[in-house]
Amino acid sequence: MGSKQRVGVVLAGGYSTRFGEQEKALADLNGRALLAHVVTGVAPAVDRVLVNCRRDQLEDFQRALASTATDVEFVCDPEPDKGPAAGLRTALDAVSEPMVAVVACDMPFVDAAFLDWLFEEVNGADGAVPYVDGAPQPTHSVFATEPTRRAANDAVRNASGSLRDVLDRLDLVEIPEYRVVGKAAKTAFTDVNTPEELPALMADDGAESNSVN
Repeated sequence: MGSKQRVGVVLAGGYSTRFGEQEKALADLNGRALLAHVVTGVAPAVDRVLVNCRRDQLEDFQRALASTATDVEFVCDPEPDKGPAAGLRTALDAVSEPMVAVVACDMPFVDAAFLDWLFEEVNGADGAVPYVDGAPQPTHSVFATEPTRRAANDAVRNASGSLRDVLDRLDLVEIPEYRVVGKAAKTAFTDVNTPEELPALMADDGAESNSVN
């Protein structure tokens, strides 16, 4: 990974109520936890990986990632489940590098090559965010650390604490879908909301590195 001066931030601290009683980040996809797929997916694009989580998740997450080749640092929220902007703020407080890739723990097909391309697209802005199906994808995006830390803090203090609130406070390069499809498979943006969605993803596991350049 060399000297890219980039950190991968995996947001994993939510309670994921739509997933039922099971911890979504630990749900099995082809023999590995969703979290393990995400960590190994983002790792080639960054110098180190941080996982933001709740303290009660820490032991299970460490166990789930023990067999991966990626060294992971965990950053626990001081107060649990205060929203994604709060989790992002907590993670960024542990980052000194200038750039971060932000991904979610339920997106098993994260595309490192696409994230590499997004980093190149930032070009002095506060970040680069792809659009898919008309909507921004903040958890498959890249950001400049300092302005994003400030934006996350303000979103928690003065807005609803959503990631959309964070985006609204940044000067971003918005990547339209026609450019996205030339660089990444659409499966890269697949997220898992319920256990019933997992079986359909089994055959797509190989899409983790399926970028089209």
